[in-house]
Amino acid sequence: MKRLLLVSMLLAIAAAAALSGQLQQAHGSTASVGSHVGGLVPPIHGLQPNDNCPPSGCGSGDLLFHGGPIMTTQKAYAIYWVPAGYSNAPAYDTTINQFLTDVAADSGKSTNVFSTDVQYTGSNGSIAYSNTFGGSVTDTHAFPASGCPLYNGLAECLTDAQIIAEVDSVIAAQGWTRNASTIFFMFTPSNVGSCFDSGGGTCAYTAYCAYHGYTPSGAIYANQPYAFNPNCDVGEYPNGSSNQADPTINVASHEFNEAITDPQVNISSAWYDAAGYENGDKCAWTFGTRSGSAGAQYSNTINGHHYFLQEEFSNDGHLCMQTYGTVGGGPPQITSFAPTRGRAGTKVTLTGKNFTGTTSVKLRSTSASFTVLSSTQIRTTVPSGVSGLARWTVTTPKGTAQSTLFCAC
Repeated sequence: MKRLLLVSMLLAIAAAAALSGQLQQAHGSTASVGSHVGGLVPPIHGLQPNDNCPPSGCGSGDLLFHGGPIMTTQKAYAIYWVPAGYSNAPAYDTTINQFLTDVAADSGKSTNVFSTDVQYTGSNGSIAYSNTFGGSVTDTHAFPASGCPLYNGLAECLTDAQIIAEVDSVIAAQGWTRNASTIFFMFTPSNVGSCFDSGGGTCAYTAYCAYHGYTPSGAIYANQPYAFNPNCDVGEYPNGSSNQADPTINVASHEFNEAITDPQVNISSAWYDAAGYENGDKCAWTFGTRSGSAGAQYSNTINGHHYFLQEEFSNDGHLCMQTYGTVGGGPPQITSFAPTRGRAGTKVTLTGKNFTGTTSVKLRSTSASFTVLSSTQIRTTVPSGVSGLARWTVTTPKGTAQSTLFCAC
């Protein structure tokens, strides 16, 4: 969600939860949500988790491009902040690591939710499903004094600022690199809450199950509370109910896919719809086709392991999807472009269809910079060194299109 819309949505969630008796602690009515915070997973709060959004997605229409970068490739690190006196369920950490390893192992395939991201481009290029798991660390550093009021019987409350500080500390200690293609997941244990600010207005389990953001130091990160909680857990455990990792894996997938398509959120936004919903928001708690027995259902098989993951939104098809690769209607077509005349540097809009996943735009034989605005429009720039009559060419994985109009550039 974008910031202003995010605040409104969070306050609406909190109000609805209070009315239903599910918000067990009054945290106040005002939250300080930093502009660096983007998408979040809303708690279930009595919604039907298997059908929260329609097939066409929540929010308003397709995702729109807002000019920012995307994660062209992806590298993930996992931080498990578990000081003395706290613990995770057996196999919790190893199952999450297995998931991140599996997502990397299936890079390039069209058989899981991460394949839906390849249709989007940004100011820095196109998304490739090219994923690496950099590894994990167990951080035993003691929690600081709670930065936000304790609530719902939790033993610790961490502010977003405290989480960011620890992410930065671990990155430095491990010698990891911050860049535009790397995300750092912060997993906190059970009995630990978090809030956006010291006032405790917007907190884990009551207003969100996870969120992603962009730190002042330049790190893409995600706050991942222990999601084995009635407000964040749909009750499906394909990896076994004893390790409690599956609900956290679902919301981590939500945040990972949103970070890929909108990593710098309000700082330099990329993809979200007219209502402020990112690709994960549009399909929150909507799982599509599932297999397996009740209590152990799964929606994705990744590198041979089963996971119960929500769908992600696809502009190419205008709906929530679990996989991507067969939707799109064939090769691209260019029906028009405007303006039809211009010098080098002129901005030109190409109109047609099946532009999703465009890998190349050329004017005659010269490559041009471009941004895919939607499946039907591309914004490009007349390159230098092209003179006389010229033809635009668009290439996608499904073919190549040439314009039938000519331009004297």
